[in-house]
Amino acid sequence: MSIKWMSLAMMAVCAGVVISGCSTSTGYVTLSYLPQADAQRIQGSQDVEINVVVVDDRAIKDRVSAKKNMRGEEIAPIVSLNEVHSALREALTAEFKNRGFTVGTGGIQVEFTVERFYNNFQPGFWARKANTNSDTKVRVLLSDGTEVFQKKFQDEWKRPVMLMSAKRAQIALNLALKDAVQNLFKDSGFLSALFKK
Repeated sequence: MSIKWMSLAMMAVCAGVVISGCSTSTGYVTLSYLPQADAQRIQGSQDVEINVVVVDDRAIKDRVSAKKNMRGEEIAPIVSLNEVHSALREALTAEFKNRGFTVGTGGIQVEFTVERFYNNFQPGFWARKANTNSDTKVRVLLSDGTEVFQKKFQDEWKRPVMLMSAKRAQIALNLALKDAVQNLFKDSGFLSALFKK
């Protein structure tokens, strides 16, 4: 192989690594949530105590994404430095307090089960995407264990990205976390169930 072709081949490999963000070392993300700024306090919420319970029922628990090369092959896991269920509980707690509820260990139990929370990079030479899926099941139980609400939520977040890296995965996952939590509080049936006795 000529020096020219060897140089071109090396350039192509380097370009592929840069575009895909393909370090073969484990990547790390931190899940964080910024409470909704324009949330309105709900009348009567100060008289309702909420017990937030988050259940992690994901099939994949050892990572939240994976770095990929340009062929779509996984080359390194991306893991969260904080637990998914802890990040979700903190986010839910913040939004309940944002609306005037008291969060404790008694009263109405809100059971939030995480069935899927994962970012899957979709490779492409000119266009790459971060596809993040959040599948959850929410139940509202009275203090005597009576179920007054149950619903499944499926949220999908898709955006183009330049690099298939941990940094881009973190952005996608945090936006998906925001959508999952705030979409729950847009559900009128869920909010009504919090006031049942």
